[in-house]
Amino acid sequence: MKRNVLIIEDNKACMDALVEITRKCDSVGAIFCAENKEKAYAYAMEETIDLFLVDIILNHSEHQDVSGMRFVEKIRQMDKYEFTPVIFITNLIDEEMNAFHNLHCYGYIEKPFDPEKLYKLISSALNFPLQNNKNNGFFYYRKDGIIYSIEVDQIIYAETSFRKLVIYTTSDEIEILYKTCNSLYKELPREYFIQCNRNAIVNRKYIESIDKTNRYIKMKNGKSVEIGRIIGKGFFEELGYDS
Repeated sequence: MKRNVLIIEDNKACMDALVEITRKCDSVGAIFCAENKEKAYAYAMEETIDLFLVDIILNHSEHQDVSGMRFVEKIRQMDKYEFTPVIFITNLIDEEMNAFHNLHCYGYIEKPFDPEKLYKLISSALNFPLQNNKNNGFFYYRKDGIIYSIEVDQIIYAETSFRKLVIYTTSDEIEILYKTCNSLYKELPREYFIQCNRNAIVNRKYIESIDKTNRYIKMKNGKSVEIGRIIGKGFFEELGYDS
């Protein structure tokens, strides 16, 4: 799938170089160029952007300008760009590192940039899984300022305990602080996942057996998950059982 790229850079020579390098990447689709954050906002609203290349300083006449960071702060508030990869172009290392952790950028490149290094970084970002909707096969989460993705098909079940969500996959156990089962449930495809109690969600394909009498589910990874008394009625009905 071809990916659209928005480049935000106020220096024409630098913009031309970024366009030339980006155009060489196999996955690139349309390339949009903006020299200021106002024009960049317009492109972000009117188009679907899959990768942002953002110069942190867009107004050199303004002392300590960080317009690029302000732009990314704004788009991160939009659902469709919450996890879209962002690469910062900068020579402000301290400010960039702050942006890396707070704005969850995919990466950064220092000016003057190395064309080969930038090409590899852009190519990698263009292969980052898209988050168009909850049926695209991936669940995204943030941890320690970094965005991770989990293949939905690999999630066996998830449960909350002591203010953390634990997701059990076919190969790992992933802990996410301060996320609830309800919020996770809304982000997962309903045709695969079902809530069995207030604090647990299971993937139907990994259910090995259901003990209706003792109200628990045995999962294919050997774990058992309780079926809640209140949610249980809807759980059994959705699976075609009489409660």
